[in-house]
Amino acid sequence: MELIKRLDRYNLHYGFLEDSADFSFEMHPERVIIRNDALRNNDRTLYEGYIKEKFEGYYDEAMRSFDAAAQNLRQLTTSEAAAILEQHRVNLLRSDISLTENDAIFTALVLPGNELPLQDEDIKEKLIYNKAFPHTVLDRPYIWLDLSLVVE
Repeated sequence: MELIKRLDRYNLHYGFLEDSADFSFEMHPERVIIRNDALRNNDRTLYEGYIKEKFEGYYDEAMRSFDAAAQNLRQLTTSEAAAILEQHRVNLLRSDISLTENDAIFTALVLPGNELPLQDEDIKEKLIYNKAFPHTVLDRPYIWLDLSLVVE
């Protein structure tokens, strides 16, 4: 999906363009969407410019996180992803944008069993940072996987 269309669609849900101050840096949908687009298209300049303009106080943290994700981001087939997830014992994934979108980037997580969610999240209400068990998203032709939190 084109960046502008995605921003418009998520803004209809969250209203972040009208009430930007209602969102923290970490949870700002516009930032999450721009970061997603910049990572998938290998366009550091896009995200860097956005951060400098909107969240200058978070610049170092934002760019460190972006660079780590960019270095560990892979677009994988379902079977490749399944093998890597098993190899790293990943038991939960966190999407950046809605997990229903093929462009979602999933961050691989390894959590103790007692910290795993008991049920799926309501993905109609929460469009960013959805958590999902790996088997629930391995039904797509490819998956964007960020391994920055599980690689040594």
